[in-house]
Amino acid sequence: MDSTATRRIGGTMSEFEDFDTSVDRAWSDHQQRLADVIVTMQEDDLLALELGEESSVEGFVPCVQFLAWGDGQVRCEVPSNAYLEPRHWLSEADEERLVQLGWHRPTRLPDDEPDAGSPAFFVDKAVNWADQLAAMAVSVFREVWSVPHPSFLRAEAFGGLEQFPLEPATEADDEPFGVDLAAAVTPRDDAHLYELVALTLSELFDEPAGDDEGTDDFMLAIGPLIGFVGPHLDGGEVQVRVPLVRDVSNRTRATELLADLNRRWPHLKFTLAGDHVDVWAVVLANPYVPQHLIDTLQQLFAFARTVDAHFAARFGGRLDALVDDDPDVIEVQHGELLPPGSVPPARRRELFTDPGDQSLFDDPS
Repeated sequence: MDSTATRRIGGTMSEFEDFDTSVDRAWSDHQQRLADVIVTMQEDDLLALELGEESSVEGFVPCVQFLAWGDGQVRCEVPSNAYLEPRHWLSEADEERLVQLGWHRPTRLPDDEPDAGSPAFFVDKAVNWADQLAAMAVSVFREVWSVPHPSFLRAEAFGGLEQFPLEPATEADDEPFGVDLAAAVTPRDDAHLYELVALTLSELFDEPAGDDEGTDDFMLAIGPLIGFVGPHLDGGEVQVRVPLVRDVSNRTRATELLADLNRRWPHLKFTLAGDHVDVWAVVLANPYVPQHLIDTLQQLFAFARTVDAHFAARFGGRLDALVDDDPDVIEVQHGELLPPGSVPPARRRELFTDPGDQSLFDDPS
């Protein structure tokens, strides 16, 4: 990370504290709304929260689902690796954390004979435990899958739950563009593009770090990493850069790893400059479409959950982060990049076969 970026970070620690506070508040509000929904659930009501990406033939994106059954009971489930896309697989540390949070381990494989348990991580509680279930679900998304903000989630509800939106009510005047985020806007000048990017980031982070003159890059906290979002109208693009590793000692090995990363994440660009590894993404800015930047950041956050001190060690370097590379300080417990061919195909199933069905997992009765 260059000296300019270091000075910028050093001069805005209070802004990062404000950023962290706003994120915590968003998750707290989301947790309360979720609890309010769970406590109203009636038998056969189904609610599924999932990362706002499309599942693929390889498996499902991170999700937590709730099914009301029996006499005021709710079963809450987190998919096991038998259901998840390989890039979202749970490590041993992830699975242990789920148990610590109160989930029971799967009692069988998906194709085994049904039993009283589940092929997923599960817990059964009465609806009056809604606050605990909501807290457990939020902890899974934040701690296990490193979802940075509840705006990255979406909800699917069946039964009598359609009337309970999980998103907070907003006034029409609060929409920063006055139109859908998919609308294309032609920036008038550099300052206008800077304002458009600031408004887009505010959709996710409330008050992203920037400057009053509109000349410096925005900074975003991504776990232990720091990302930079730079509007550049003269180049017709918005550049997003996240420094990953510094002090790379094995350039030959690093080149091989970067080739693998660029193949696995085709919408991102991984580069080696000197002894630094960065990941880049570019969003076209003339015209500028806010949703394109949001989609790009989703890709970066999905990748960021795979980055930890072990990831940096594979390059013979250290994390380029705000904190030291002490594993006691960097609380990121996800596994390192797997070599090609080491991931067996996941099971291929439909998430919702019918609105009246329980979907992914079995009937707990």
